[in-house]
Amino acid sequence: MQVSSQGGRSEPADAALMRAWPLRIRLGPLSLPPPRVRLWWFGLAVVGLLPIAAALNNGWGDWSAFWAAGGTVGSTSLMDSRLHAAWQMAHAVPGDPWRYPPAFAYLFWPASALPIGLGFAINAALMLIMVALAGMFLSRIFALRTDVTVRLAFAWTPALAAINMGQNAPLAVVLALWAIDALRRDSHIEVGLASGLLMYKPTLGLPLLGFLVLRRRWQSLSTALLVVAAGYVLSVAAAAGDWLWPIAWWNGIQPLLAGDLIFNADKTISLPGLLGRLAGVPAWLPYLSAAVVVLLALRGLVRAPIVEAASAVCLLTLVAGPRVWSYEAGLMLPILAWSLTGGLSEPWRTRLVLLGVSMGLLWVVSPLTLVSGVAVVVNVAMAMWLWRWRPFGSKRPVGEPAALLAEGARVAGRARISAQPFDRRSSCPRRTE
Repeated sequence: MQVSSQGGRSEPADAALMRAWPLRIRLGPLSLPPPRVRLWWFGLAVVGLLPIAAALNNGWGDWSAFWAAGGTVGSTSLMDSRLHAAWQMAHAVPGDPWRYPPAFAYLFWPASALPIGLGFAINAALMLIMVALAGMFLSRIFALRTDVTVRLAFAWTPALAAINMGQNAPLAVVLALWAIDALRRDSHIEVGLASGLLMYKPTLGLPLLGFLVLRRRWQSLSTALLVVAAGYVLSVAAAAGDWLWPIAWWNGIQPLLAGDLIFNADKTISLPGLLGRLAGVPAWLPYLSAAVVVLLALRGLVRAPIVEAASAVCLLTLVAGPRVWSYEAGLMLPILAWSLTGGLSEPWRTRLVLLGVSMGLLWVVSPLTLVSGVAVVVNVAMAMWLWRWRPFGSKRPVGEPAALLAEGARVAGRARISAQPFDRRSSCPRRTE
């Protein structure tokens, strides 16, 4: 889509029409009216949540680890892997060392006083709220209708996978989107707060801190570092006064890393993780691949508009991280929404977004496919974005109007476009003059 006026329509009008429905309603012989796409997305979300029924038979998935952390926070049993395993055995839950900063365990202290199954249900409800909140953030950031972005968030089923497993990745998605929204509004303190809190999972938080350095957002970075420092001090209390808790943390998880990668091989989606699965691959090659991807991304991260660049950081986190699982791929939501607002030109926008969102459901059958379909979507998306910002490419990359369209939508998007009838011959609602 071009920013310039086409067919007598003004630029704000184009943006407002895109805000109403950002996809074509026909691709060749295939009719794709909004109600049909909404129904398909609803079906994806329902199927994506079906595995939650197996939680009881699976020992409540990963939730048992968080429940145990809540029960041991503030004592030596949290970070001492031997004592932690003994506590878990005494409470009939699987043994698993705590893999997060100790302070994060405080969030689960109230749940530890409840039966583990009830705690799992409450966590699932909270994470569903997080997914809905992520959709609302997408609406604010990309000037799309809230009903479109919330449906997109639920249809991208890797965002729901964490709920089935008792995980909390939707929280990371909300924090990342909060940071992107704050960057859009140039709110330095909020950027720092969101980025610092995202360090509850360092593999997901560090890339965003690196991005703040790259874009010289020093006030935001200093705020984030203050949050990280406060988290470290709080972790000392959570680890029963141990100022050297990172040593105990590493000693507890390091012996399990190789086995964990083998056990969860079908869930890995990052390029280093995929290469590490191959027999005979040198140990250094996965790390080299991550470094190459980061280097190729630097040009776009520096030059792209701030929202696009921050969205790409989330995508880069998934592709270049050493250990990234399919249930963490909710972080692809920003780049999906960016694609809807002009990051991809039609007809490829409709084709690729619908295909990619549908392929996200393949995480359910990844034990059969061996390679997660989410890994394919994430890495192809990264390759396309890197191509967009190739050093000797066009000076006006495909989809450049996205930021301008979003700005136009803020001007014209107040109109009640939802009440306008859809013209099946075009990709937008029919204008009533």
